[in-house]
Amino acid sequence: MGAMVRKVSMLFWAVSALLVTGLAIGSSPEHASVFAIDAVAADHFEASKAGAEVLAAGGNAADAAAATMLALGVVNPASSGLGGGGFALYYCAKDGSLTFLDFRERAPRASHQAMFDIEGEQPPGPASAPSQLGGLAAGVPGEPAGIEALVRRFGKLALSDVVAPALRLAEEGFQVSEALARMGQVFGAQLRQDTVMSKWDLRPGAVLRRPDLARVLRAFADEGAAVIYGGVIGKEMVTSVQAHGGVMTLADLYAYRVRTRAPLEVEAFGHRWVTAPPPSAGGFTMIQSLSILERAVGPNPSYGAPLLHAMAESWKGPFLDRQRYFGDPDQVILPVASMLEPSRVEKRAKLAGGERARPSSDYDFPVEWTKTNATTPDNAGTSHLCVVDGEGNVASVTTTVNLPFGARFTGGGIVMNDEMDDFSRGGGEANAFGLVGGHRNLPGPFKRPVSTMSPTIVLRDGEPALCAGASGGSRIVTATQQVAMNVLLHGMTASDAVAAPRIHHQGIPEALRVEEVAPLPPELRDALVARGHTIKPIHNVANVQAIQIEQGPERRLHAASDPRKGGRPAGR
Repeated sequence: MGAMVRKVSMLFWAVSALLVTGLAIGSSPEHASVFAIDAVAADHFEASKAGAEVLAAGGNAADAAAATMLALGVVNPASSGLGGGGFALYYCAKDGSLTFLDFRERAPRASHQAMFDIEGEQPPGPASAPSQLGGLAAGVPGEPAGIEALVRRFGKLALSDVVAPALRLAEEGFQVSEALARMGQVFGAQLRQDTVMSKWDLRPGAVLRRPDLARVLRAFADEGAAVIYGGVIGKEMVTSVQAHGGVMTLADLYAYRVRTRAPLEVEAFGHRWVTAPPPSAGGFTMIQSLSILERAVGPNPSYGAPLLHAMAESWKGPFLDRQRYFGDPDQVILPVASMLEPSRVEKRAKLAGGERARPSSDYDFPVEWTKTNATTPDNAGTSHLCVVDGEGNVASVTTTVNLPFGARFTGGGIVMNDEMDDFSRGGGEANAFGLVGGHRNLPGPFKRPVSTMSPTIVLRDGEPALCAGASGGSRIVTATQQVAMNVLLHGMTASDAVAAPRIHHQGIPEALRVEEVAPLPPELRDALVARGHTIKPIHNVANVQAIQIEQGPERRLHAASDPRKGGRPAGR
């Protein structure tokens, strides 16, 4: 696959992002609300309402998160659904435990390192590379198993009760949002090639019914995930994947398992930050950035150019670590402890605390490790949602089919993911988000690709203070971190924190991205340029959902859905 292919794909991704997130900040005055009992924040109001409905019916945060995920798959098929996967971080109020469920997609058994190293250029068009379009792009979906695991392990309701709101939306229909309509415009030619999606009326405000998905949801409610991992729906899915040139088999579906992993966490700025472990590199990036920042700017930084400068510098090293060291923790040894070694963090902090922007290579400190100080394999489009229930349980969940509408085809009525694009290429080409991966993240049998998804829960004095997460590829972690810091360090409400301007740096390319939809004040932008940053505009830096939790006798839940995507929270 030539470099030109990647340039074309990235160009069309940038264009689609511009069209998808064309909402101006402040154009949705209802993007935030304050609730007293429970709250759900998702990037579509119908999905937030589905979770709130389940809470009102006696469900808890796990039930509501599952219901919200299922509803998102109905009303926002460009971003997530049963053909994708994700991560869930769950706080149980009864015992104070935090559990991380990894239901990330896996590569089929027949995958191999060179499967996308194709010579020659692909035809121009949105996401035309074989890792982004067609059967080879589809990984084995994890969302059905993840939803079932979340409900059965932590929930209070029957799976059929959790499925009910999404099933109703699929049967009775819903109004097509502006965001979905824009994505349908960009990818319309590809969607028309699919027998299911070609029937969709994706005009803004049109009522869209999804009878094919309703059939799947009824079967899922009755039979659970087994109907997909080996049942009739799974057989239809495999037939479709293979017809589109893929290598997935029914045995690949049958072999899929959800992994329970220990979350990553750090004490920084007076809070306990808990977030995603590998195969996410996002959580690692956040906790190392926080450790660097606390050393570089002190425990009580004020918002301004010095902090934004240090923050941009703090991300460069962790993104380089991602490229060099990260892979599926079930199949490679990850030197997480060595990468987070205090002396190494201190070296990066001294550089980040300087007055001038540095080349990313200055932050590249290779690590040495042995099996005794490394994490060994334990063999055990995107949306984010947050839920806080009346018992104090908290769910932070990120779910995805990767690029808009995934691989642009359906299997058994389900939109299939194109998560294979998150693997590395043997030639070192970047993926659709400009990330270059290392050899540890090359495709292989049953491997899970490295992700940036960063579902996060932050605690203060042992109690949850914030639930946050985002969608937006490589920008997920930087956006999530900035919103959390805005709330917890700078005293912003969740509403203001989510709407505030954001920046992004991922090491390569050497550019500080600033938003067009929520521009930095000119004096801050000029101050960053004066410090040596090369400013490049980007339409938006991800889409964040957050719930700020005010503990006390009159607990208040400040729930915010990012106006960049037009979401709206719900609750009581």
